[in-house]
Amino acid sequence: MRMSPSFHNRNPGRLQRSWGWKGGARALLGLALMLPLAACATKRDVRDLGEEIRTLNARQAELIREVQRDQRDLGDSVRVVSSTQTNMRAEILRRIVDLQEDLLRLQEVTGISQQQLAALRDQLERERRSVPMGSIGMEEGGGGGAAEEIYDASVTQFRRGAYTSARLGFEEILERFPNHALAPDARYYLADIQVQQNDPAGAIEGFLRVHEFHPTSDRAPDALYRVGMLYREAGDRDEARRHLERVVNTWPDSGAADLARDALRSM
Repeated sequence: MRMSPSFHNRNPGRLQRSWGWKGGARALLGLALMLPLAACATKRDVRDLGEEIRTLNARQAELIREVQRDQRDLGDSVRVVSSTQTNMRAEILRRIVDLQEDLLRLQEVTGISQQQLAALRDQLERERRSVPMGSIGMEEGGGGGAAEEIYDASVTQFRRGAYTSARLGFEEILERFPNHALAPDARYYLADIQVQQNDPAGAIEGFLRVHEFHPTSDRAPDALYRVGMLYREAGDRDEARRHLERVVNTWPDSGAADLARDALRSM
């Protein structure tokens, strides 16, 4: 329906007021609708931010605990290393002290032995100057007291475990008094020193020399018995049996023969 011009011009002010009120109402309605949405968005952001803060705090606390554990582990490692170093230093010092004491004992034993040998050599030289040539060291028992004193001192060193000093004395007897009654014993002890020093090959050779140089002495069957036992310990049963049977067949009434028979029966 078409309105007449008079209708539009009837009350223009009232019409403008009507449109203005409606526009304001619509604006207020829109604002009222947006406020709850904004409030919801703000609460969600706050919750998200709080969750992030709690997550960061938990991670930070975990990192702090890890650092503290690492510090404790490092402290334990440092204490272990320090304790180990302390123990090592104490052990090294203890070994040094032990070595020093062993050295002093060795020097003491060696010094006594050398002094004894020097004194005996001087005594021997005095006897040689006072007795005609050819009468010292050439006959069985020649040299008398000097050889016996050297022998006794060497046996003492052997029993004390001073094998180097003992060897010097026994070698001195063989050099100065090769035909003395104590020479077989001195040679036997030299072979026994090889046994004590874990040299079975050298010991076998030394015991065989006893029989080679002194076949009629009482030490000969003892030496061959020791040879047989050394071969048995080395696992050479044939050589062991050969030397033990030789003892039994050559010196059947000797104490070495009795020992050899027992050894043969056990093989």
